[in-house]
Amino acid sequence: MDLGLAGKVVIVTGGASNIGRAISQEFAREGAVVAILDRDAAQTRKTVGEIKDAGGQATGYDLDVSDVDATAASVAAVERELGEVDVLVNNVGWNGKAEFFLNLTPERWQKAFQLNLFSTLNVTHAVLPRMVERRRGAVVSIASDAAFGEFRMADYGAMKAGVLAFTRTIAKEYGRYGIRANAVAPGLVIPPPEAVGEGSLWSIDIGMGPKEVQNIESGIPLRRRSEAVDIAWSVLFFASDRARQLTGQVVSVSGGFAMPR
Repeated sequence: MDLGLAGKVVIVTGGASNIGRAISQEFAREGAVVAILDRDAAQTRKTVGEIKDAGGQATGYDLDVSDVDATAASVAAVERELGEVDVLVNNVGWNGKAEFFLNLTPERWQKAFQLNLFSTLNVTHAVLPRMVERRRGAVVSIASDAAFGEFRMADYGAMKAGVLAFTRTIAKEYGRYGIRANAVAPGLVIPPPEAVGEGSLWSIDIGMGPKEVQNIESGIPLRRRSEAVDIAWSVLFFASDRARQLTGQVVSVSGGFAMPR
């Protein structure tokens, strides 16, 4: 199925590692022009190189998405160098080591807020005005099954629930301008070593060993964990005109682990 994404300019935050890497690669395979905004410069160069070697188009931008001024400057650079942004994928996120709530600290909550919720608001705020002017655009944000309430993920889940509420609000406020906003909620995705750079947030131990992973898999109806590409395919669908009548929606890509209503 041709998703009609060829030539579209797509921003993917955190697009160099793990799920973001797969999203960037799949958009490029569809012929989109991909702008990877990521703080891991080395991994960004690697992912951009992989995309170009495969015949795709990608450009990397070194960015900490919690920096308001730098984000605005990077978005302006993308539009100046690549063209008008058609699709924004808010992918940056971090869940840290799974802990009971009373073991968490205010410093940890603040980091979770900055990387999971503030970053989504920040980048969307930078991209949205020009989408409104052009009266078209798609915003796809990566949430998490933790947003529906998950054991030992109080801070992460709270921030991802905020992403869902934000997504639905944007859908209601800006649908009149032809802008769609949807969210994809992944289950557990464990990246292979080549999909993660040393500077990636995913290089940090999240405190989940083989036994815990096996326990999670046993509770998944399809009995398999999602891979990064599974998330990417759902993102591409939401970004395409095939989903032209879908906005304010969330889909869980977890093999049935979560079934949001």
